[in-house]
Amino acid sequence: MKIDIHKVALKAGVSIATVSRALNGGELVKPKTKEKILKIVEELNYIPNPIARSLSKQSTETIGVVLPDLVGEFFMDFIHSIDEEAYKNNWHVLISSSHSQRNIIETLIELMGSGRVDGVILMAPQMQNEVSEIIQKSKTPVILVNTCGEFSKIDQIKVDNYKGAYEVVEHFIKVHNYKRIGIINGPKGNCDAEERFSGYLSALKKYKIAKDSSLIINGNFDVESGVIGFTTLMNQEIRPEAIFAANDMMAVGAYEAAKELGFKIPNDVAIAGFDDIYLSQFLLPRLTTIHVPITELGIKAVKFLLNRITKKKRNSEAHFEVLPIELVIGGSCGCRYS
Repeated sequence: MKIDIHKVALKAGVSIATVSRALNGGELVKPKTKEKILKIVEELNYIPNPIARSLSKQSTETIGVVLPDLVGEFFMDFIHSIDEEAYKNNWHVLISSSHSQRNIIETLIELMGSGRVDGVILMAPQMQNEVSEIIQKSKTPVILVNTCGEFSKIDQIKVDNYKGAYEVVEHFIKVHNYKRIGIINGPKGNCDAEERFSGYLSALKKYKIAKDSSLIINGNFDVESGVIGFTTLMNQEIRPEAIFAANDMMAVGAYEAAKELGFKIPNDVAIAGFDDIYLSQFLLPRLTTIHVPITELGIKAVKFLLNRITKKKRNSEAHFEVLPIELVIGGSCGCRYS
């Protein structure tokens, strides 16, 4: 037999409104009454109707998450950390992707206009002007993750892409004395890729190594573009001594290509990546990479967003934070690694 809120109220000897307040954390319910109601709820195995709860609270208790892609270890780890933190706070998560044929503007308008979410975590490394206008005018709270641009009233959190790339290239030069350093970068117009490329160029400039266009390849942050980028660089008459793949998935592709073409890492060419995904520690030799605090990124995004939603701080000063990175040394750069 289906148990509804009326039966709980009848058995507890209180009104339906009192039961609702007790279940929704209302402060007007006396502690003894609340304890009695919760005990009856457990005895009757009453499960509140989520739609009714959202209507009464004027909240869906759901966070929307819009990502450029849902494939790859980075995104899986990021989604997992968001889901875990949301669950701890008794919130739900609705995931959507703007990848492929789906336009990010479409995705945002659909989420924000549907009333299904109370706030949105948006990762848009290729931000369009139209998107910027939508989120700045929206009444739905938004937090931007790894997105470029200045927004006076929108929280932003990102990783230090520039410093990470700089440290990789500096390590190649200072520790191993490599001079001919190639890069397999991300796609043009991508915020992460542009910041990492800027770090790469700055390190070369500091150590007075001229920029060489033949050593610069644009990839797509996936394994296949890592294969293509590595093959293109190593087919040159004068090969690079080291290659910086701007994310670990492209570094995985470089490993695959090296094996196929008969090159030894790091004897024939050194490799480094970016992200420190779980897979990177199992590559042989272990990949030298930049550790990105992916879990912390997801947790903080949820905390900042819930703070905006629950405390109604819609118009207060925006929070901006850049999370630090760390160089992780493996054997792929030429260092001894145990």
